[in-house]
Amino acid sequence: MILKDEVAVITGGGGGIGLAVAQVFAKEGAKVAINDLNAELANKAAQEIRASGGDAIAIPGDVSDVKQVQSNVREVMDHYGRIDILFNNAGIYMACPAELVKVEDWRKVISVNLDGIFFWAQAVGQASMIPNRYGKIINTSSMAGFAAPQNVISYVSSKHAVVGLTKSLALEWGKYNIRVNCLCPGMTITPLVRKTQKSEVLASREKRVPLRRLCNPEEQANAVLFLASEQSSFVNGLIMNVDGGMLSAFSGNET
Repeated sequence: MILKDEVAVITGGGGGIGLAVAQVFAKEGAKVAINDLNAELANKAAQEIRASGGDAIAIPGDVSDVKQVQSNVREVMDHYGRIDILFNNAGIYMACPAELVKVEDWRKVISVNLDGIFFWAQAVGQASMIPNRYGKIINTSSMAGFAAPQNVISYVSSKHAVVGLTKSLALEWGKYNIRVNCLCPGMTITPLVRKTQKSEVLASREKRVPLRRLCNPEEQANAVLFLASEQSSFVNGLIMNVDGGMLSAFSGNET
């Protein structure tokens, strides 16, 4: 068990990549706190992990609400006493031509995808990682953190910003023995993707991936596990693409 007795927080952990990470962390011996805006999903995920013999609690909350984030951090500290790993995974996606984006929609995407990551990192850093001189933070960006698909300007802007945030935190917090890295997933077959993407779109995307298939959440989780473990003990500030090679062929003209 490569994460035995480590305490990990996963935001957006009620489904998709977040749930897969929570499950693999628990399997590898971590005590996991699962955050999700959907309290039902967070509780279900924690219950399933406990039923499998793992140690998990649910901490529902909105990552864009700094007071709620601070409250969630206190919950974890009260229950486990420290936080060793933070997987900043919560995020949202809105599609709209740039000229039609509403102010409230722009602010919502930025507040969840960027503010939420900073609020959680800062709160965990202050409460546990900096005082303990130990921690591992993995932020979720996207292929859209490097290239610009059409009609998702708020998402692209937020994900580019997460790459910069990761580099800044890696630079500033390395002195505290806190490693900060970034996962950039390619198209991953989660329930949300299946619900929101037409089958013909997925089929077309699959053909363009150099590996000729799309990713599953467990493959993303394995990459996160590497960044959260001591197997990556000298990895700091890494922006890791887990996209089957898609970014190598990607251009702003593709969606």
